[in-house]
Amino acid sequence: MAGGRAKAEVVVLGAGVVGLTAARLLQEKGHRVLVVAQGLGEASRVPVALVNPLRGRRFTLAPRGEEALEAALRFYSRFVPLHLGVYRPVPEGERERVALRLGGLRHTWEEGGVLLEEAFWLEPRPLLERLAEGLSLLKARVLAWEPPYLVLEGGERVHGEVLVYAGGGQGAHLLGLEGRHIPGLVLTLLDYFPRAISYRVYLAGSVLGGSYLPHQRTPEAPPPTEGEAEWLLRGAEALLGYRPKVASAWRGVRFRLANPSPLGSTVGLPYLFPVAGGFALTGLGSTGFLYAPWLGERLLAALEKRGSVGEL
Repeated sequence: MAGGRAKAEVVVLGAGVVGLTAARLLQEKGHRVLVVAQGLGEASRVPVALVNPLRGRRFTLAPRGEEALEAALRFYSRFVPLHLGVYRPVPEGERERVALRLGGLRHTWEEGGVLLEEAFWLEPRPLLERLAEGLSLLKARVLAWEPPYLVLEGGERVHGEVLVYAGGGQGAHLLGLEGRHIPGLVLTLLDYFPRAISYRVYLAGSVLGGSYLPHQRTPEAPPPTEGEAEWLLRGAEALLGYRPKVASAWRGVRFRLANPSPLGSTVGLPYLFPVAGGFALTGLGSTGFLYAPWLGERLLAALEKRGSVGEL
């Protein structure tokens, strides 16, 4: 860093799946990109990521869910294996209602539920490593967002013609963003599930995951609790008919904006919006892996215009 200052056309703050995906897409189109982060992943380093646009017990199709799933399939398959097929048990008497919510998702009805043929799970840790290959990555802690600069711990500054905040809850204060921090727990298992199952909790690969604790106001991860693990295991037993054996536990905290898109977004989703000096791409909660490629493409389109950086 000559003279204590680095410079790039686009500086991306955050090296989780959202930041690395955006950086990769921008670099592949010829933009000079620098990623600044304390390390790879944080909340994105969950043992398994489920990419499923049909959300929750109400089987709600996520906004832009079909487009986002197509973009995710297209992008992630370049870097890691995708394990296709997510089975969603459907309660008795709910099949007709759920069928109306499937939109254009490719699916097959089976006894007891519906198989989403193109929903999938993947392993995030090798994905993050592959996405980071060939990117300029500066490992540093950012203390202030002062466009066109990021001020680093120690007083050094990074200059970007465009700054992109793609971090989570840990750095949201830099932009004055407030939100909810949602603790999630993943148990690694001795069993292996090649086809994901999802209802209340999810089983995919060798993990059992879900959210149990209430939202909190700070991003610090609380320790796992016996009640939380018990809730997950009861959910798994309801799906499998037995309790799987647990090997270990992983804790993550997701960030969801309290007031989505406070500066206004016109891409149809509240997670990409203009801020001083560039854009914010944040607050996706549990949908980060679903939306990251689609939103990265929208960010790329905005930068391609370049005549009006603030327009989405």
